[in-house]
Amino acid sequence: CSFVLQKKFLKLIDDRILFIEIEDSFTTTILDRKTTFFNIHSTKDLQHGFKTILANSKALTFLGDEPYRETVKNYCENVDYLFHEAFCLYSQKDIFKPYEKHHATAKDACRNAKDLNVKNIILYHTEDKNLENRKELYINEGREEFDGNIYMPNDLDIIEL
Repeated sequence: CSFVLQKKFLKLIDDRILFIEIEDSFTTTILDRKTTFFNIHSTKDLQHGFKTILANSKALTFLGDEPYRETVKNYCENVDYLFHEAFCLYSQKDIFKPYEKHHATAKDACRNAKDLNVKNIILYHTEDKNLENRKELYINEGREEFDGNIYMPNDLDIIEL
């Protein structure tokens, strides 16, 4: 850490900066929120997503850097907010090749949200070739699959949960 952090931050390690090893189904409280980490069963490297209960008692699940898998269903089903990567539009899958990169399309993500009875889906981790129209295009494609709220934030957008 001393190679990348300033001394003022180094002195906080083990006091305010804690390194806690997590495993599948590890639950802890972070900022007064019950949070459970789960193995997303990545095809590349060990990765964890998490499910947390917000201050307003709503449930939020973050799937990590790969699409939803049935093995994590109990962390995703019936949540208020699901963060799901959507690398590109389904209509552009032959251009961006999401499946070869272990990613999903906006259509795939929104179909998963519908099947999981999610109230709101937040799409992220997208290609950036058409930023001007990305939000509208991804939401429109998602609407074909999902009736709930679809968020496709731009950088620095704020989503009130």
